[in-house]
Amino acid sequence: MGSKQSLREVDPLCLPPGLQLGPWRILAWRGRGSYGTLYRVQLASRPEAGSFALKLAVSPGDERFEREAWLLQRIQSPHVPRLHAQGIWRHPSGAFPYLVMDWIDGEPLYEWSARRNPSSAQCAGMLAQVARALEATHAIGGLHRDVKGANVLVRPADGRVFLTDFGAGDYRGATTLTSKLLPPGTPAYRSPEAWGFLYLFRRHPTVHYPASACDDLFALGVMAYRLVTDEYPPSTHPEEDEAKVWREGGPGPRPPRALTARLSPELDAAILRLLSVLPDDRFGGTARGAAEALIQAAGSSDPSAHEPLFGWGAGLPLRWRSVEVVRRATEADAAARKEFELPTLKEQASPRAGLVPPQALVPQWSAELAVGFAGLLLAGLIVALFYQEPPLAWSSAPREHRAEESASVGDGALSAPVALEETLPTQDSGRAVKMPMPDQPLDGQRRPPCNKFGEVLLNGGCWLRVPDIRPPCKEEGKEDGYAWKGACYVPSYPPQRRPTSTPP
Repeated sequence: MGSKQSLREVDPLCLPPGLQLGPWRILAWRGRGSYGTLYRVQLASRPEAGSFALKLAVSPGDERFEREAWLLQRIQSPHVPRLHAQGIWRHPSGAFPYLVMDWIDGEPLYEWSARRNPSSAQCAGMLAQVARALEATHAIGGLHRDVKGANVLVRPADGRVFLTDFGAGDYRGATTLTSKLLPPGTPAYRSPEAWGFLYLFRRHPTVHYPASACDDLFALGVMAYRLVTDEYPPSTHPEEDEAKVWREGGPGPRPPRALTARLSPELDAAILRLLSVLPDDRFGGTARGAAEALIQAAGSSDPSAHEPLFGWGAGLPLRWRSVEVVRRATEADAAARKEFELPTLKEQASPRAGLVPPQALVPQWSAELAVGFAGLLLAGLIVALFYQEPPLAWSSAPREHRAEESASVGDGALSAPVALEETLPTQDSGRAVKMPMPDQPLDGQRRPPCNKFGEVLLNGGCWLRVPDIRPPCKEEGKEDGYAWKGACYVPSYPPQRRPTSTPP
């Protein structure tokens, strides 16, 4: 770490690559929030362990980090980064706490959406993952209190969504860290009741707003509205003229479907319910109810739920997407998936958590407990391999609804890859007669990876969707098309390769 003189010259807000904080070596700066600066780091003694995220306090002695660590230690969710270690970095200007978590190679939600043209089903699936993260948070008596697009990361490699930055979080029994009436948070996402509390008690010297799960759900609704319309709902701040829609008995915001006509009715209804004026109307204050409604919207059998939400253009106004920008993002996503799906033997034999020094883990486990847990995990993996079901690809094509399907089955689709190839406008490859989709690829048909412009992976082969055409997909003299779940597809062949079924 160098001498005290050299350390004094290091700015805690911008640490240089190569500097070590305990066993962690700084690789790169990632970004800065209200309370912390994020870095990509690695274990100096085990660089092969890969990258981790280190969040360093902006101010020395920040007690929020202890609170965030408390939450991350206890939340059990695949949509919340795991905590690996916490520590103190001693600088001449003070002691700066830090946390070390999973490194999420993802994009903030709104940036992800701006470079793609998702469908209602894809958006609903992503929002359901955030709702599941909130469900796990509320289950331990915790609150996030700063749900917003910037705190949600989408990992293009597998479509998994992560709720991050619990720095403004809270839990039952935690001490109050601020004297303000309202807790930390982002104004655009505050609930109407939070602003109403501020208006009523603005002159009270000691009272604090008792945030609840309903506040997290309202913020989720604001984020969902912004995701599917490219703009925020009306402000909830009492001093804003547009806030009158949030008064008790008021109409609430315009339905997002009034702005985005292609939005599915199921997702539109779920978002409006999250944005209900009365807190209890937000799924009874349960994130579980919100997640189940969003999962149902993601699994809609209506073909319109799987159409691109926005129009195609070059100027990128609200609710329009650039074909070229989406094409580049699609190619990058395909490359990320290909790399992600090739785990090495070393990665299979060395779980990430086991690569962190035992003294840095939170909490610390005994060797006996760790061995026992590893045995249970191995047994569970063996059982899962024997009973594994095929993935639910609701992001690629409309999913057939089954009445006997439970919510837990829908959860399995939440981390499915968010496939966007089929949403791009493609050359009309010919109209098709209504024939059943073959179980195997046709002779000469392209096999995965299906990363060519507009391709979709179906039954082991690459296909092109015929835009704006519904079954029976008939056109005079054409016999090389197939109907699949409410849409028409033609097989994709390598360049200069003629289809096996040719016009007479």
